[in-house]
Amino acid sequence: MNTPQQPTYTVSARKYRPQHWDAVVGQEGITRTLQQAIAQEQVAQAYLFCGPRGVGKTTSARIFARAINGFEASESEDYAFNVFELDAASNNKVEDIRSIVDQVRIPPQQGKYKVYVIDEVHMLSQAAFNAFLKTLEEPPPHAVFILATTEKHKILPTILSRCQIFDFHRITVPDMVEHLKGICEKEGIQAEEAALHVVAVKADGALRDALSIFDQLVAFAGTNLTYDTVAEHLHVLDQQTYFDVVDAVRNGDIARSLIVLDGIVSRGFDPHHFIAGLGSHLRNLLVSKDESTIELMEVTDDVKAQFRVQSGGIDLKFLVRALDLINQADVQYKGSNHQRLLVELTLMQMASLGEAQKKKPRLNTIVEDAWTTSILDDALNKHAEPVVEPAVEPAVDSKAPSPKTEVITAEGIRDSPVKAAERHSAPVASQRTGRVQIAPPASLMDEVKRPVESAIVKKRNQTFSEEELQNAWSTYVARADSKGQFNFYATLRASTIVSEQNALTIEVLNKLQAEQIREAQLELMQFFSEELKNDELTLEIQVKTAKQESVNTQFMNDRERYEAMTKKHPALDELRKRLDLDLMG
Repeated sequence: MNTPQQPTYTVSARKYRPQHWDAVVGQEGITRTLQQAIAQEQVAQAYLFCGPRGVGKTTSARIFARAINGFEASESEDYAFNVFELDAASNNKVEDIRSIVDQVRIPPQQGKYKVYVIDEVHMLSQAAFNAFLKTLEEPPPHAVFILATTEKHKILPTILSRCQIFDFHRITVPDMVEHLKGICEKEGIQAEEAALHVVAVKADGALRDALSIFDQLVAFAGTNLTYDTVAEHLHVLDQQTYFDVVDAVRNGDIARSLIVLDGIVSRGFDPHHFIAGLGSHLRNLLVSKDESTIELMEVTDDVKAQFRVQSGGIDLKFLVRALDLINQADVQYKGSNHQRLLVELTLMQMASLGEAQKKKPRLNTIVEDAWTTSILDDALNKHAEPVVEPAVEPAVDSKAPSPKTEVITAEGIRDSPVKAAERHSAPVASQRTGRVQIAPPASLMDEVKRPVESAIVKKRNQTFSEEELQNAWSTYVARADSKGQFNFYATLRASTIVSEQNALTIEVLNKLQAEQIREAQLELMQFFSEELKNDELTLEIQVKTAKQESVNTQFMNDRERYEAMTKKHPALDELRKRLDLDLMG
């Protein structure tokens, strides 16, 4: 009877698992350190390999175990007596650790070291960690422990302090694409670089995930992987869609942008996924505006060229404001009851940015060419001499006070903020960039000595009588009544106002009334300045004391009434204490 033939297919993640240091992808710093430690015979007792999934932690542990024993990578040899692997996710009890502790005492039958690889070590129980601690601190000379975890923060500090820690980082998209190219050559698969780039981005830094996706695509499309095929199978929005959306909104074509969005939704894509992708696209347009930042994009060279072409025709102000709109939509998406409407509104706002900038250009404070690194060159001109226009002597009253110090703003050097004031120095225009610069004076003393003239606004200081003050107060109280502010009106009726020259004082009955008037203090100052034609008034709010006048209990709370009564009749408080009564309120 013939036995059925076993399947020979092996997934790429196992078939192309690295067997030596040079084959480990994207972890050159760690592999170099481990190789030098082995060459210098400085093998530690315990190592901790931490990092995301699929970046080579367990693979590096196996290569390290073979390297310190001098074993060659071979499928026919068995290293079970030298390398012990334990999955802490399913073997996390004290008994599992104690079995390792008992085995540690036995020296290896071949080679120099016995290596114990404990994967997902953060899942060990507290008791298992405690049982493992002493052995980890003082193991036999022939024992080496390699702990691997994806969550280093869950490891006890006492364990961390006994290990050499190696942080494995996510594998970059270019490294992953190069590795996939090598596999395609070995397997005889024709694949576009853009298609492999989509696979690498989808894997999110995990090479094992990239190889699993690669196997899935080969099973679906055969030996020819194109960008369109990969994007369709992985349900990924292609780059051209985002290019079309940006072209539509920058031209102010709201209808076109909404039609593109409808096509995206009809193809089964989540609008939130579209918002996230559009944000990444706008970010790439921003970084592609300068040679020094274009390398921050993890895209192919032809896509980089496409980004540079589109970004060349887009204003920096538009990109920054569009990114702000996308960020707001991303934050508000989950809490919105009309999520598609939120995305459509965001596209409408983006398409209206150009028109809004034309109508109100001063609302946009973003400086042109701020993204380019050539702005650093302008710093070299900071000692240049300023171009000064001839000063114009304004007509100022000889009795007016001395001129005010001029104010330096982002737009240039100006006099005090009076529209009628003349400017005495002009900004310097850069010959290379055309941007406006402000060159500082030669010295601080020159700035102090340089005469500055500005228009002076005279403050009103008209004297007023007590009758005029009370009439103004009555007018303000009546206005509060007409507005329906009944509580505030009652407070004003219970208060009085007095003056001493330009110092006004409002006397109230309690702290609550003082707080109410304090909230309207600015409005009161403006009202009295206009009514009395005096801009030098000051206002103070005081709570009346018993010495000032008899206590009026009409606007007091219960506690304040009681305190007023006890001041007149102290025996009342003694009676309360004898009866053991509590005050309410």
